[in-house]
Amino acid sequence: MAVNSTCLENDKFGYACYTIVAPAPEELAGPLLEIERTADQERAKIPGHVTVKGTFYGIESLDSLLAAIRTVADRHQPFDLGTEGFEVWESEHSVILGFTVNPEIQSLHDDLMAYIGPLGNSAYPDDPYRSHMSIVNEVKPEGVEIAKSRLAEIDLGEKLRFGSIDLMARDGLAWGGVWKRVERFELGAG
Repeated sequence: MAVNSTCLENDKFGYACYTIVAPAPEELAGPLLEIERTADQERAKIPGHVTVKGTFYGIESLDSLLAAIRTVADRHQPFDLGTEGFEVWESEHSVILGFTVNPEIQSLHDDLMAYIGPLGNSAYPDDPYRSHMSIVNEVKPEGVEIAKSRLAEIDLGEKLRFGSIDLMARDGLAWGGVWKRVERFELGAG
């Protein structure tokens, strides 16, 4: 059953909810952050990333969660995500890039679901997996137009390279809270 994570309160570890993401390649991080600023992104948002395991909450042990993510990250190698055929999913308040799911990211997602799923509660269904990068989320309509315009100026190249995943956690509510990186896990480090 889906849960609106917007108003979840912090748990005993100091976080309302968690997600696992592949941070955007360094050359995109700055331009994506600039789009967020220009579009007046006010809701708590993780800087440029591709979501690998969607929002979850209600974990019993942060140490167990970190150990499970480390195990998964060690088993997977860095991967590329092709930009050919990506789609811009937009609504009145959001702009999201949808990428074709390839076997490498699907396998990473599935492995995370197997290891992380039992440790907490998913805020929404993670499957079927939809590989995506939120550009802006819940901004004013004029912010959506700014984001689409600025996004058109960015050359994504033929592929994006990902070498790590981050456990991100939101401290506080969606409005007024902030997403923080708990730990970065290099892929294939083990």
